[in-house]
Amino acid sequence: VQIRPSGTLALVAFAAGAVAQGKRGLTYNNAVWANYFKGHPQVTWGYNWGWPSNGLDASFEFVPMLWGLPTADDPSWTAAATAAKNVLGYNEPDLNSQANIIPSDAAAGYQRFFQPLAGKVQLGGPSVTNAGNGVLPYMGLGWLDSFLADCTGCQIDFMPIHWYGNETAASFQAYVTEAHSRSGGKPIWVTEFMLQDSEAGQIAFLKEVMPWMDAQPWIQKYSYFGVFEDFLINGAGTGLSKIGTVYASYT
Repeated sequence: VQIRPSGTLALVAFAAGAVAQGKRGLTYNNAVWANYFKGHPQVTWGYNWGWPSNGLDASFEFVPMLWGLPTADDPSWTAAATAAKNVLGYNEPDLNSQANIIPSDAAAGYQRFFQPLAGKVQLGGPSVTNAGNGVLPYMGLGWLDSFLADCTGCQIDFMPIHWYGNETAASFQAYVTEAHSRSGGKPIWVTEFMLQDSEAGQIAFLKEVMPWMDAQPWIQKYSYFGVFEDFLINGAGTGLSKIGTVYASYT
């Protein structure tokens, strides 16, 4: 998707705080806006496509991400990852506008940068898109099939996925269910999803899919896109939008 990480390599200390058990998360760049969700028990975690949290409130779990494939070891990534509870793999490696990694290279990188963390933190696989209708070998779930075939012996504790569309809630549910199956039954994190529709359409969609995801034990976390103006934040940047309010509080 179009938002890019800040790219800074500074080490961030993971601040442990009391975290509730809700599955909803925050996809953000601006931690000030993310912190508007503080006090909503359904919202418990966040990520920003990198590993410095840049000010996310300690009441949320910050989840570091290794956005792309590094060219060398980075001690700051290792330190940030080992201080966390969960870490996220590459961001949309199946798109040339994003991490853009072929599955065999992604698997080799996973062995180098993630596998040493096995047993220390919960490891998330690469976050693929819903492109390619699940049948193209280097797009979406087809990319994931190839990666899993190449990544023999890899410890992957959960699988992050993305979904963007203007389809029905039933189509979204079918995609998430298929991703669960294609990943070998691994727990799923829906780390980016969005219905590309009107405000009213998005609200109706969330009211249908969030209770469904909350009820599925194999869906561990999810994050609607995103903590930005005119998305989950109002146009003035002063608080939650109508969609954001529903996301934060609807049960």
